[in-house]
Amino acid sequence: MAYNLRSIREKFKENGIFYTPRPLAEYMKSFLPENITDVYDPTCGHGSLLEVFPDSVKKYGQDINPEAVEAAKSILNSEIVCKDTLQSPAFINKKFRAIIANPPFSVKWTPDELKDDARFTPAPCMPPPSKADFAFLMHIVHYLSEDGTAAILNSPGIGYRGQREGKIRKWLIEQNIVDAVIHIPGNQFIDTPIPLLGLILKKNRENTDIRFIDRENETERLVSFDEVRENDFSLCVSTYIQPKQEREEVDPKKLEFDIRENFCKSLRGSLEISYMLQVTMGGESIAPLLAKLQEIIDEYKERLKDLDRLSPVELC
Repeated sequence: MAYNLRSIREKFKENGIFYTPRPLAEYMKSFLPENITDVYDPTCGHGSLLEVFPDSVKKYGQDINPEAVEAAKSILNSEIVCKDTLQSPAFINKKFRAIIANPPFSVKWTPDELKDDARFTPAPCMPPPSKADFAFLMHIVHYLSEDGTAAILNSPGIGYRGQREGKIRKWLIEQNIVDAVIHIPGNQFIDTPIPLLGLILKKNRENTDIRFIDRENETERLVSFDEVRENDFSLCVSTYIQPKQEREEVDPKKLEFDIRENFCKSLRGSLEISYMLQVTMGGESIAPLLAKLQEIIDEYKERLKDLDRLSPVELC
């Protein structure tokens, strides 16, 4: 490519946009339908998500960054448009069976002129001007066909933030569009260490359960709509999946040895304090204490002799 990817990434980072590494792109692709003929990325950047699809699949993309768009146009069988996706959406008459996206995280936008836009009118309110995350999600839902699936990488904040975003998140769940939620651990991107929240959206789902996946701990759980509602429509994976506590294997013999060692150290320390008090401050002699300890030791020595004389049957 004629463009310096490092300079493109730096510009993206300034605007909350991060380069998606291929393994993560392949993972998100795995949630999409097989045998698709086209795929859409509304915030395609230089095309790292579209690149994982075979040449036979038509790739539609849009992005606001001219340099990134020029880079994405080098992808075979692609149609890429350079415009602001939220303000001037392309492919407006198309619906897609497969959508994949990594929208910019929590960027500002201007929703005032879009209140009557068909992409946003179904929701109970407009996303806040300070954060466009749910605006991109609503755009994607609008472009999704009735049998389609969308796989989106998001800022973790969309799973728990309240006010307008909380109302739209509740609406999405009540519309039964959220199929799966994925916790993706940090350091996936070269550009940032923050963790991610993956969303899998589907229309016309056959049930209302939501699949929660924790990639960091390799666990997952199917959660009912009722439980999600009880948790105030949170989409934080940690709300529904607790990391497994690793049980440390205990060696009983070593444990007993350590207990005895600690006991001996503690006893020696106590005796040393009593001895020093006797020597330096004229305290009581420790001889009676030693005699009492010797009595206890002699008692247990006798008990051990009795134990040695018992048969295995008598020990049971």
